[in-house]
Amino acid sequence: MSAIASQVRQHTARDLQAYGRRYGIDYRVPALHARAEEPVVRGEVREMALGQGMELVASDVEVLHRYDSRSRAPSPLSIVVMLEGRAEVRLADRRLVLTPGTALSVQLNRRDGLQATQPAGQRIRALTLGLDASRLAELGAAPAGHEGSRMHSWQLPTPLRQGLEQALASPLPERAQGLLLEGLGLQLLAHGLPPAMARASGPAMPLPPGEHQRLERVRAALEETPAAEHRLETLARLAAMSPASLRRKFQAAFGRSVFDYLRECRLRLAHDYLRRGYSVQQAAHFCGYRHASNFATAFRRRYGVAPSSLLHDD
Repeated sequence: MSAIASQVRQHTARDLQAYGRRYGIDYRVPALHARAEEPVVRGEVREMALGQGMELVASDVEVLHRYDSRSRAPSPLSIVVMLEGRAEVRLADRRLVLTPGTALSVQLNRRDGLQATQPAGQRIRALTLGLDASRLAELGAAPAGHEGSRMHSWQLPTPLRQGLEQALASPLPERAQGLLLEGLGLQLLAHGLPPAMARASGPAMPLPPGEHQRLERVRAALEETPAAEHRLETLARLAAMSPASLRRKFQAAFGRSVFDYLRECRLRLAHDYLRRGYSVQQAAHFCGYRHASNFATAFRRRYGVAPSSLLHDD
């Protein structure tokens, strides 16, 4: 790991503009207009190259003046983690509010820009994990192209959040710290891989092309209709194989059972409904759960928080 920058200081509008030129971001500070030397944020920004095509930026700043940003460069994949503070983000006609414990996975093409607003009078502690195109290609996933930019919000699992907090609060010697942060970065990637990229990634083991296509039909059915009452026998017919073969080959190909995969699809869908303001009962129903109590148990196990906690984030 190599630290590119680590500074506890005041960052002016001019500093933000210089940072923006390096990362392809346009910054705007409405209250300051032409006063480029006026401090906008005060605190520390650390930029660390983790290797394997990954870079981590850790920010711990006090926002003195509200500022807006808009990306103007493509991003193969970025994962933003909010540990403290609040930020509003927009991509096309979709708007989200990032609050502590929320993470955002983003892919941007050259046309669509991610817009963000950081209100004044707050402390922001955030992490941004960036992947370059070569690292993305190793995952078997394509960058955002003609189909448009994507963003996917998710809740940071409690153990991972605690690990990140500890790593930042009590750093180890440089070499050990680099290994620790690289491992945490890979965990962020494992949890934050957007659904569209997960569909595009290859299977965990090589399969004959025809068999792979049949298993992909099953996976597509689970992704596209997670709320449906899927049965192993019906899915097996879709794959043109016996239920036992489907169970064994799906596990070997995708690293989890058919119904573990279905549960993940349902919980992602429910998470999106909750973030959009639907009730726990509605989210449970819309994603295929008959009983809200079973849904709440599964949701807490997956995301580390009760589904009701997402209703109060905004």
